[in-house]
Amino acid sequence: MSPPNIDAAVEWLTGNPDATLVAGATDLGVRINKSLTIPRKILDLNRVDELANVEIANGELVLGSRASWTAIEDVCKEAVPEFHKIVSVFGAPQIRHVGTIGGNIANASPIADSLPFLHVMDAILELRSTSGTRRVNINNFYTGYKKFDLQPGELITQIRIPLPAQDELLRLYKVSRRRDLDIATFTAAIRMRLDGESIAEAAIALGAVGPTVIRARKTEACLQGRLLDEETMRQAGDVAVAEITPISDVRGAAEYRYQLTRNILLKFFHETQTITEMV
Repeated sequence: MSPPNIDAAVEWLTGNPDATLVAGATDLGVRINKSLTIPRKILDLNRVDELANVEIANGELVLGSRASWTAIEDVCKEAVPEFHKIVSVFGAPQIRHVGTIGGNIANASPIADSLPFLHVMDAILELRSTSGTRRVNINNFYTGYKKFDLQPGELITQIRIPLPAQDELLRLYKVSRRRDLDIATFTAAIRMRLDGESIAEAAIALGAVGPTVIRARKTEACLQGRLLDEETMRQAGDVAVAEITPISDVRGAAEYRYQLTRNILLKFFHETQTITEMV
């Protein structure tokens, strides 16, 4: 099925909730190539232009779920340069031309490049069905490995991401064996707002250290009201490693991921020192 608009898409999906959704097919194409089996029902969203929008509106980055990474890369270059840095090494140019942010979200991988940023920015997902539209904070969307709060017949239609404020510190990290064309060993996002030399608010998301991207709530609470200094970040590292459950796999050992979690907090501190000293 290849519907011409959102209404037609959700109407067909209501009657075929077991259908496989396709936009860029960068993930499905690999699965078909490996298994040599094609899903019995496919909902192809490539004609639904309403889902391909990319814009800045009212202090938010507003993305249709079919927005390509190339389109997102273009708009983020000035609007969110830190996210642009991550998007610019997302796969290869050919992948970025067809791969979509909705697919990255719905694939539900704990190593998805975009997810730590979306978590610390409290991105809102718009979910549409014939029953109406509901909105879910991405931090409440994932319920387990490859499991999420998407009801039968629902379609992710839009992602709304608040832009970082000018007085906020934001850093995104991806650790992999190669800079280009590689799957992440570890990902992280740290967003922080200072009050003088103290940390007023902190948001930390860690990827590839559990069955889902981990929002490190205890670490965030530990940081609040503390001075932003090296000792504070070392202590935060102790808290953070107690919040994660990494495994060992072909991309890295569990102990390596524990150490990366500690190191990334210190890296954030040293990278942002010049900025905080200027404020």
